[in-house]
Amino acid sequence: MSLGTSLVGIIRSAGFNNLLRHVYKYLPLSLIHKQRLRQIYLASGFSARSDTLTITRDDGLPRDHSRDALPLMAASAKQFDPSDPWILVVELRIPTPDQDSGSVRMSAIIRLLREMGFRITFISDSEECLPQYREILEKQGIDVLQGFQAARHHLEAAGGKYHFVLLSRPEVAFQYLSYARAYALYAGIIYDTVDLHWVRLEREMQVLGDRALLDAIVHYRCMELFNSESADLVLAITDEEKNRLLLERPGVKVAVLPNIHEPYPPVASYGQRKGLLFIGGFWHKPNEDAVMYFVREILPRITEKIPDMVFYIIGSNMPDSIKSLGSANVQPLGFVADVAPYFESCRVFVAPLRFGAGMKGKVGQSMSHGLPVVATRIGAEGMGLHHGKHVLIATDSEGFADSVARLYEDETLWRSLSAESLAYLEANYSLVATQKRMARIFTRAQNDYVGITRQDRTAQQDRNARP
Repeated sequence: MSLGTSLVGIIRSAGFNNLLRHVYKYLPLSLIHKQRLRQIYLASGFSARSDTLTITRDDGLPRDHSRDALPLMAASAKQFDPSDPWILVVELRIPTPDQDSGSVRMSAIIRLLREMGFRITFISDSEECLPQYREILEKQGIDVLQGFQAARHHLEAAGGKYHFVLLSRPEVAFQYLSYARAYALYAGIIYDTVDLHWVRLEREMQVLGDRALLDAIVHYRCMELFNSESADLVLAITDEEKNRLLLERPGVKVAVLPNIHEPYPPVASYGQRKGLLFIGGFWHKPNEDAVMYFVREILPRITEKIPDMVFYIIGSNMPDSIKSLGSANVQPLGFVADVAPYFESCRVFVAPLRFGAGMKGKVGQSMSHGLPVVATRIGAEGMGLHHGKHVLIATDSEGFADSVARLYEDETLWRSLSAESLAYLEANYSLVATQKRMARIFTRAQNDYVGITRQDRTAQQDRNARP
C-alpha cells in the first residue's frame, strides 16, 4: 500500500473526521482556520459526489493566517455578561408570517425567546428590503441587520456578548457556522433544521422519478449532517426527523421544536360553510405538485358527487401552472393578506401532499381554526395525528375523494374532527405548550452545550484585569 493511499485512508477515517469536528467546534481558532477545517472535513467525510458542496460566496476576508484567536478571546470575555442574556438569530430573510409557514414558526420562536428574557439580534442573510416586516421586529425591541457583510462585521465586533446563536435552515447554518465559532466564542450554537431537506428531495425523486435530483440530495445531506455535527444542539421539527438524524449520526444532540399555532375556535357553524380550501406558498415545490395532483386526480371524483363544489387555492408566489387551473370549480386566489375569513367560510381543508418533510404548517393552521382536514400520510406526518379522530388520512386519489365527500356531508363527523383537532393542537402545538418545551430546551442547553463554563469566563476576565 502506498503512502498516498494510506494518507487517504486516514483522512477518510471516522476517527479523523471526529477529531476534525471537535477541533472545529471547541478550539478558539481564527476564522480562516475554522473555514479550512470545514473544507477538509467535507472533503474527507463524504463520497466523491459530495464535492459539489463548496463555498461559493466571496466573503472578502483577508487571508491573514497570523491573526491570533487569543486576543479575540480576551475581547469576547469582556463583552460577555452572564446576567444579560443575548441571542443572535440568523435566518434566510426577515419573517413574513402572512406568506409562509416557516415564518409563522420563526415569529413565534422570537416572541417566546423575548418572553424568556433574551435580548435578540436578528440577522437576515437577504438584503431584500421588507420594511413592513422589519418594522414588526423592531417594534419588539429587536436589533435587525441585513446582509452577509453586515452580519460578519457585527459578529467580529460584538460576537462575545452572545449566550446562544440560533442558525435557521441548512444554507444559513453552513454559511455562518464558521463565523459563529470564530467570533461568538462563548455562545452555544443551535442549528434549526426547519425540515430535513434531503429527505424531502428523496421523496420528490421517488414520486416524480426525477433522477436529476440525486445531486441535490447528496448536496443537502452533506450540508445538513455537517451542520448537525458542528452545532452544540440541533432542533428537529418532529420526532421522526430527530430519529432520522440520530440514525445517521448517533452522537448528535437533538431536541424537537415543532411548528407553533395559536388556537382560534371557529365561529361559523357547519351549515354556514361551503367549499374546499388549500393554502401554501408556491416557492415550495411540494405545494405546486399537491394542487396539480388534487385538481387533476381528486377533484373530478368529488364533483361527480357534489357538482357545485368550489376549491379555493391561497398562496404567495403562485405560478402560471396554478393560475391556469381557474374554472367554475377552481378559484386560484394567490396571496391573501387576511386568510381568516376563508378558514371561517370553507367546510373542509385539503392537504394532498405527495412529498415533503417535517411538519406541515398548513395542516396545523387549519386545525388551529377548527377546520377539519383531509390529508395524505405525508400531509399528516409529524404531528401524531390519528385517522378518524383528528383528521382523515387517505392513501390514494379515490380514497382521498371519498373522504372529502364523506366529511363534507357528515355534520356529526365534521363537528367531532373540528373539536378534537382544535383541542389536540392547543395541548401540543400552541404558544403555551411550546413555551414550556422551549424553556426545557434552553435550560438544558445552558447547562450542557455552552462551550466554556462561567468559571472559565470569570478566569479569563480576571486575567484581563491583571496589570
